[in-house]
Amino acid sequence: MVINFNKKTFNSKYIAKISMAYDYALDFLKISNKNLEINISFVSKNEIKSLNANFRNMDKVTDVLSFPTLLEPNKTNMQVIIDKLNNNVFLTDLNPETNCIVIGDVCICKQIVYQHAKEYGNTRMREMVYMAVHGLLHLLGYDHILDDDRKIMRGIEEEIMAHLDLKRGV
Repeated sequence: MVINFNKKTFNSKYIAKISMAYDYALDFLKISNKNLEINISFVSKNEIKSLNANFRNMDKVTDVLSFPTLLEPNKTNMQVIIDKLNNNVFLTDLNPETNCIVIGDVCICKQIVYQHAKEYGNTRMREMVYMAVHGLLHLLGYDHILDDDRKIMRGIEEEIMAHLDLKRGV
């Protein structure tokens, strides 16, 4: 998997842990095609609020937003695309430089993630990686609108986090 980080604002420790989390997520979810590409950026509170307002009609700050390129917008139930992730299906979504399927963008508001880490009693590292994993799962079609879907998504998130040994707490 190719992960394009906005390196101006990303700490190398975050890059390493998020990369490990994504590698494990692909294995855990049994995604055989590793030729996937994702963009991850840190954004300010104002930027994430603006993105949230423009794309979700929610005029508020949030911790993470995902912008999937392979999913139909405005679905109200999960449409997991793991089985469809092959280059022949998504020919028009290949980055010609990497020959990887571009699955989308994840925007993370570092200030909100740090605030949540403090509120939930987690380390900043754990909260940051958790938000990145959360964003990835949204790009793959997982969602948490319905209770059953939320249980599935949370279970996957916790499995990935447990594998990384990023325990809760400071």
